Amino acid sequence: MPPKLKDGKMIFAAKCAPQTHILSAVYESGLQGVEIYLNSQWLDQVPEIIELSRKFPLRYALHAPADTFRPRELAQLASGLQAEIVVFHDILWDDEWEVIRDTFATLPTKVCVENVATVHQPLKFMRRFGMGFCLDLEHLQMEAGGVYEEEFLRVMKMACHVHMTGYSFGTQLWHTHLHHAPRHSAYLLNLLSKANYKGMIVSEAGVQYQTDAEFSALKGFADSY
Repeated sequence: MPPKLKDGKMIFAAKCAPQTHILSAVYESGLQGVEIYLNSQWLDQVPEIIELSRKFPLRYALHAPADTFRPRELAQLASGLQAEIVVFHDILWDDEWEVIRDTFATLPTKVCVENVATVHQPLKFMRRFGMGFCLDLEHLQMEAGGVYEEEFLRVMKMACHVHMTGYSFGTQLWHTHLHHAPRHSAYLLNLLSKANYKGMIVSEAGVQYQTDAEFSALKGFADSY
């Protein structure tokens, strides 16, 4: 079963790099959570990121870097931020997944694997290593060519963590915030509620949408939902 977060409901969050002005904008908007994007350069600055992030009392998730494999530093950051989730893409060698499992075994952080090309990708890691499922709804809609409620509900029930954008099939709203397509976003959120999902909803928007005004608009949409 997916882990239930502290207040037992969906938590709206933003995704961004660990930079002062962006984390400040997320916090000042009133959003409750953030998923920090990481790469090899950011993992060279783990103590600094921990110090910075502790200034902002947010709920934290981490997106593991795609350009390096440094699970010890990633676990150190997860511990320092009390991160609830760490997300991996299915891009690693088989033996590296065992190292990830063992490195995070003593931490409360839930390791999740994101669907990229197909929603079935994470299943083998969930079964073999006891990992969780990060459901990326933009990827799923691209794979399925739209929304098929019966199948979407089935996979939503497995999710521990969710990535969403304003995208719907046939549009060009890739990596926009949820409020860029409020009706479609509310439709997907209603499906998640029907699936009894309780966790973070990460609005996975591009850098150009990571501004004070955009985060405030995202918070407004979250409050209206």
